[in-house]
Amino acid sequence: MLSSRFRYGSCNVNGRVFVIEILIETNGCIAVVSENPNPRLGGITLSVKTDRRVASSSSLIPERKGSMLASMLGEMLADKLGGIALISLYLREEIEAETMKTLINKVRKMLDRDLTPAV
Repeated sequence: MLSSRFRYGSCNVNGRVFVIEILIETNGCIAVVSENPNPRLGGITLSVKTDRRVASSSSLIPERKGSMLASMLGEMLADKLGGIALISLYLREEIEAETMKTLINKVRKMLDRDLTPAV
C-alpha cells in the first residue's frame, strides 16, 4: 500500500514555504524538498550508507543554493533507512543555517512514524 510508504509535509519558515515528499522503499528512499507550493524537481544528490556505517553523498545535478542541505538530508536518510537516499532540492534563494535546521528536524519527524514499508 502506497500510503504507508509515502510521507508528505510542508513547513513555513520565516514566510518561505517548503513542500517535503518522501517515498520510502525497503532499501532507502526518494525525497523531494521544494520551495514552491507546487513541488518542483531541483538539484539531485545521491547518498549511500556504506559498510563502514558512514553515509556518503555525491551531487548528480548540483544545487547552487543548498548543496550542503541536500547532502545533510541525504546522509541522514541513508543512515536512518540503512541504504540509498535520492534527494531532489529546489530552492528559490539561498538558505540560512536556521532554516536548514528546521527542515532537517521536519524530515526527521516525518520519519519517526513506522518505517517498515507495507508489502
